[in-house]
Amino acid sequence: MAVKFGAGDDRRGAYIAGSSGARQSGPLDVATGVADAFLAGLESNRDRFQGDRPEQFDDLIYERVSQDDQGNETRQYKVDKSDYQEKLEQIKNQEDAFNLINLLTEKAPYNENSLGVESLLDKNTLGYLKNTLANVGAFTTDPNEQRNVYQLLVNKMFQGDNDRMRGALPISQSAVEGLRRTGPTSFVDPALSQGFFGDVGSLFTGKNAAAVNLSDLPGGGIAELPNFGQAGLDFTKEQGFRNYGGGLEALVKAFTPAKYLDFILNPAKDALSMSGDLASATLEKITEPVDALAELIDSIGDDE
Repeated sequence: MAVKFGAGDDRRGAYIAGSSGARQSGPLDVATGVADAFLAGLESNRDRFQGDRPEQFDDLIYERVSQDDQGNETRQYKVDKSDYQEKLEQIKNQEDAFNLINLLTEKAPYNENSLGVESLLDKNTLGYLKNTLANVGAFTTDPNEQRNVYQLLVNKMFQGDNDRMRGALPISQSAVEGLRRTGPTSFVDPALSQGFFGDVGSLFTGKNAAAVNLSDLPGGGIAELPNFGQAGLDFTKEQGFRNYGGGLEALVKAFTPAKYLDFILNPAKDALSMSGDLASATLEKITEPVDALAELIDSIGDDE
């Protein structure tokens, strides 16, 4: 419940009220210093309990200036959660998480203080979001997806200037809302069900009115994360992966037969000189370290 504080209280009482968790006040006298004391208390309370938060997630303090019946200037205060904090606390699924991520990284032309992707390329900010994002399962083109949204975000940072991450892509949950999944990119709309005989007929005609493929949806039904560019790659290295090549080499060695290592770690070498049984499918699998590396930096934001 909101704690209210009226104009009749003195400066000491005003400061105590503000620093004790008050969320709003009545009109406070300016000339006697009561208003300033209450504001100082609010700021002290915020610094004490939210000092480790990124600034954009701090509570906002609103001030309303008016006059009392005698014409004396008064101020009235109200404390609210920031929009970012509100959205963070309301995250329930991947869609909610992506909306917050894209909002945080939006470069607003009318706001010279907006940082764009730089707002997330910060250890404290990413660490603050980590637990929430890690508790949200990823919804991707892999029906057996095991990753969480935090890992998807780190994966995207590794992509540099590539618009889309490698591997399974995140699906827009709003785009497939109400649909029943039947495969990696295929769904069925129950509202357009053809019934048993209609489904049997589809086996011969190849046409199913209820069938929906991601490619049929706007944007291919894919949920997008920001393009972090070279800054994203630099950030991931700064968080403990300065020797990126060494980390990659160690990862590849751990999962690659010895006879293929020279080819993988020296991609410029003529592939024809290697063993002929290096199938393309195997090569693709053992040279896709991004998701595994994302797990390696899962400690971002943790105390050293």
